[in-house]
Amino acid sequence: MEVVTVIIETPRGSGQKYDYDPQTGKMKLKKVMPLGLVFPFDFGFIPGTVGGDGDPLDVLVVSEVSAFSGCVMDCRIIGAFKVVQQEGNGERMRNDRLIAVPEVSQRYAQVTSLRDLSKTIVEQAIAFFTSYNEQAGKKFSVLEKVSAAKAFQLIERSRMDLPVNKLVEIFLPMRDGNGEVFPEKLYAELRGELTTKFGGLTEYFRNPAKGLWKPDEGKVEQDELLVFEVMCAEINTEFWDKLKSRLLKIFKQDSLIIRCSPIELR
Repeated sequence: MEVVTVIIETPRGSGQKYDYDPQTGKMKLKKVMPLGLVFPFDFGFIPGTVGGDGDPLDVLVVSEVSAFSGCVMDCRIIGAFKVVQQEGNGERMRNDRLIAVPEVSQRYAQVTSLRDLSKTIVEQAIAFFTSYNEQAGKKFSVLEKVSAAKAFQLIERSRMDLPVNKLVEIFLPMRDGNGEVFPEKLYAELRGELTTKFGGLTEYFRNPAKGLWKPDEGKVEQDELLVFEVMCAEINTEFWDKLKSRLLKIFKQDSLIIRCSPIELR
């Protein structure tokens, strides 16, 4: 499962609720909790996502430590609560809660799903969210507890709801150093991966681009290129760096271009 970045807003054991303020780039005190009500674990959000309430997806990070407001963690998603939240005015909305474990955790190193957690921890989390919403005049209802794979689908779907304003182009060679055509399955695997992650893909296959370069001898060579294009809302540098490293090995290249450009849809 892919590692996700989580930003902690409110640390474990805190009786105050903090929210990230995008205008200042700082954590802002939002409210003081009723006496006796504290966060059972670190609570934060996944940047680059949008939930049913219009804010980034919420994450409860189960761990043996207490972080601090603004702490950035690499986490693995182990599941989620699909939630309907009813506001004081009667308005209902989906406001799911993701459950994660830090990659560096030792106590929960073997935890990969909600089933691996004790029943007490799961019930404690639900009880906290229920009480937290009740004191704010809201109703919190868990529709379903879902697996890590389905939870990650919620994340990917939420990313698609963001405004799409960036175009990423991946320039792939069609032949190896000996002039042999690469197997179609290499492109098919990448095509499937990108389509799943970004919801679609455009490719230039019938009219491939041609890149010109000069080897050490000074002779100009041509390299046929297949171009894959995807549109996204944000650029996850870590994802693209890892993908580029993988493609360099797969296609046995010394260099490969992945280009990002801003776009405006009309």
